[in-house]
Amino acid sequence: MQIQIRPFKTLLLLLLWSSLAFAVVPETAIPSSGKAALNWYEMILQLLGGLAIFLFGLDLMVKGLLSIAGGRMKTLLATLTTNRVMGALSGTLVTAIIQSSSVTSVLVIGFVASGMMTLMQAGSIIMGANLGTTITAQIVAFKIYNLALIMVFAGFLIQFISETHVRKNIGQLLLGLGLLFIGMNLMGEGMSPLKHYEPFLETLKELDHPLFGILIGLAFTALVQSSSATIGIIIVMANQGFLTLPTGIALSMGADIGTCITAILATIGQSRDAIRAALIHVMFNVFGVLLWLPFIGTLAALAIYISPEGGSHLNEMANLAADTPREIANANTLFKLSALILFLPLLTGFVWLTYRLLPILDDEKQQSFDPKYLDDNFLQTPQLAFGAVIMELNVFREKLNNLFQHFINNNYPVQLNALKFEEKVLRQLRQYQHQILIYLSKVSRADLDEKQQQKYVELISVVNILESVMETIENGLLDARHQTFEYQLKVSPTMQELMGNITKEVVKSLNNALMALDDQQKEKALEVFSAKSAIDEMIQIALKHQVKHIQSDESRLVIFRMEMQIVDALKRLHTLAKRIARLQNKGLSSPAQT
Repeated sequence: MQIQIRPFKTLLLLLLWSSLAFAVVPETAIPSSGKAALNWYEMILQLLGGLAIFLFGLDLMVKGLLSIAGGRMKTLLATLTTNRVMGALSGTLVTAIIQSSSVTSVLVIGFVASGMMTLMQAGSIIMGANLGTTITAQIVAFKIYNLALIMVFAGFLIQFISETHVRKNIGQLLLGLGLLFIGMNLMGEGMSPLKHYEPFLETLKELDHPLFGILIGLAFTALVQSSSATIGIIIVMANQGFLTLPTGIALSMGADIGTCITAILATIGQSRDAIRAALIHVMFNVFGVLLWLPFIGTLAALAIYISPEGGSHLNEMANLAADTPREIANANTLFKLSALILFLPLLTGFVWLTYRLLPILDDEKQQSFDPKYLDDNFLQTPQLAFGAVIMELNVFREKLNNLFQHFINNNYPVQLNALKFEEKVLRQLRQYQHQILIYLSKVSRADLDEKQQQKYVELISVVNILESVMETIENGLLDARHQTFEYQLKVSPTMQELMGNITKEVVKSLNNALMALDDQQKEKALEVFSAKSAIDEMIQIALKHQVKHIQSDESRLVIFRMEMQIVDALKRLHTLAKRIARLQNKGLSSPAQT
C-alpha cells in the first residue's frame, strides 16, 4: 500500500492550520518590534502551500521508493523473519528503504490477514519498522535546501527522458525529495515573521507541557496518517527557533502513537489475527511513550550529548534554530531504539496479551473457502499481488485435491449425500476461482512493466483454464455420478480400480502443473508431459476391458456410455493440466493451445 493524501484529509488539514493561525493572531496585530503589521494572507498562503508541497513530495518519494524496492520486500520479509531479532532487522531495513513505517505495518497486517505470517513474525517486524522510520527524520534534519531545486530538475528530467520503469521511479524519488525540502523551506519562510510576535510565542510555551505536546502530535499524525510528515513539520518549526528540544520530543512521541491509526484502518474488514497485529503495533508504540514520558529531560540530555553544535549565537532563538532540529532527530532515534531493545525480548508477552484481549473464536477454527492471501494492500506492488495469487492458487489446488479424493473414496454406487456435498464444494470452488479472477483484474490496473505483463497473462490464463477444469468436472465427472445414482448403475470392481488409478494420475498432473507456478518448482511442468504415456496406457487398458465385457443389453450400454464419459473427462483434465504446464515451460503461451 502506498501512502496517499486524500482530498478530504487535505481539506481538513488546511482548515486546521487556518483556524489555528487565525485563532492565535488577529488580523490587526502589530509585532512587538513596532514594524508594520504582519501580512497574514501571504504567511498563511506560504504555510499552506508549503505544507501541500511537502506532503506531495513525501508521497512521491514513498511511491518512488516503494516502486523500486517494493517487489523485493516480500522476499526480505520472508527470508529474514526466522527469529524475532531477524524480524526486527528486516522491519528496520524495509522501512529504511521505503521511508514509511505505515506502509510496512499495513503490508505486515495484510500478510497476517492472509496467513503468510505469524503474529510473532509480524510483531518483530512492526517493532523494527518503528526504528527504520527514524531515517526520515534524519534526512529532513539536514539543511540542504539549496540542493532542492537541483533535485526537482534532475528528478523531472530523469522521468521525462527515461524509457524504463526503474529509471522513472528513480526520477520520481528525486523529484519527491526535492519537493519535500522546497515545501519545508516555504513553510519556514511563512512562519519566519512570527519570531517577533509575542502572542504566538506565548502560545508555543503551552506546548512545554509534555502531555499537551503528545496530544497535538497524535492528532496531527492521525489526520495526515504519516508520522514522517509530522516530524518534518516539527523540524521546520525547530529550524525557526519556535520549539525547545523537550517540546519537539513530546510532539514526536505523539506522532509515534498517531501513526498507529493507519494500521488500525488497514484492519477494517480483515481477520481477527490482522486486528491482533495492529493491536501489537498500538501497544508497542504506547508503551514506548509511557516508558520515556517521565524521562523526557534525560532523553533530551542524551540527544544533546550525541549531537554536534550548530553554532553559538547571542540570540536564544537562533541557538534553538541551529541545534534543535538535529537534536530532535537524534532523540527520535534514541527513543525508538531503546524501546526496540527493551520490548523485543518481551514480544511473547505482547502476543499473549493480544490473545487475552481478542480471544480465538470458534468460527476462526472452521475451514473457509474465502481467499486467504488476496489483500488489496498488495495491488500497488504487482510482485506482491502476483505472489499472493500464486499462494491462493496453491490453496485452490489443495481444495480441488480434496474434491477428487472424495470422488475416489465415495465410489460407485454413489450416495445422494455424497453428490450433494460434491455439488456444494464445486460451487464454492467456482466462487473461489471467480474471486481470484476479480483480484487479477484489479492488478491489471497498475502500471505493469513488460515482465509483469507476462506474469499477469500467465496467471490470468491459468485461472481461466481452471474454469475449464471445473466445467469438465461438472459436465463430465459429476454428471456421470448423477447417472449412476439415478439409474442405480453398478460399475465392476476392475473398472472402478482402473478409473481410480487414472483419476490419481490426472490429479497428480494437475498438482504438478499448478505447483510449477512457483519459480522454485518449474521442473514440475515436465512431469505433467511425462505422465501422458502412463495415462494413455491406463486408458487403453480400460477401453479394452470395456470392449471385452460389453453386452447388448440396454443397462450395460448405459454403463459403457457413462464409463466412456468419465474417461473422456479425465483425458480432458490431463489436457488442461498440460496447457497450464506449457505456460510455465514457455513463459507465455496462448491459452487455446493444447
